[in-house]
Amino acid sequence: MHTFVSPIGFNTTSVTRALLDYGIDGEDTVLLVRPATETDDNRAAEAVADVQRLLQEIEPQISVSVYRIPHDDFETAVMECSELIRTAAGAIVVSLSGGARDVLLPLTVATMAHRREIESILGYSDIDGQVRECMLPDITATLSQGPHQTLAMIGGHESEVSIPNLTERSESAKSTITRHVNTLEADGLVTARLEDRTKYVTITFSGELFLAVNGTRESEVVGDR
Repeated sequence: MHTFVSPIGFNTTSVTRALLDYGIDGEDTVLLVRPATETDDNRAAEAVADVQRLLQEIEPQISVSVYRIPHDDFETAVMECSELIRTAAGAIVVSLSGGARDVLLPLTVATMAHRREIESILGYSDIDGQVRECMLPDITATLSQGPHQTLAMIGGHESEVSIPNLTERSESAKSTITRHVNTLEADGLVTARLEDRTKYVTITFSGELFLAVNGTRESEVVGDR
């Protein structure tokens, strides 16, 4: 069972294409996010009805409902989108396409905050009409000095780097570097693979963004190990 969360404007294609490309079945729920106040109630109602009609023609048992958030209070809108994601049943799929900007931006912020709870994030292109999975970064990670310094070393490599190589460059024991890498991997800041008993590590998009915000060089890292 999936819960699909998607903003909806007057153009329903950005909603339906994303959901149909991903795949739906009769046990799924679709939550269409709209502003609490509409500028054109008739067109908005028609768009929602069109989505309901199309999806229910394909899967008659599918549940489609509207979730409204305030357009004039950004913090409240973000928190209500957060509540929507936190209370959704089953695997969660968020489509970040279409809809009023007043809804799309709060939903995007909430989606980034709950990235670990979401199965997939989809985007519909207005340019080529393709649906693509969006790899949003995890912005919730916090690191102490040791793992942060190890991440900075990993980020300094253009490709993957081995744990023995990281140990040679640092003043820490191999067991310490291994522990740091395990922490970074659990936080989604690096990926790792094992080859001939040697672990090779690569920084992820989330790791790159973490360094961009918190310091990219070992000399910039301060705090407790």
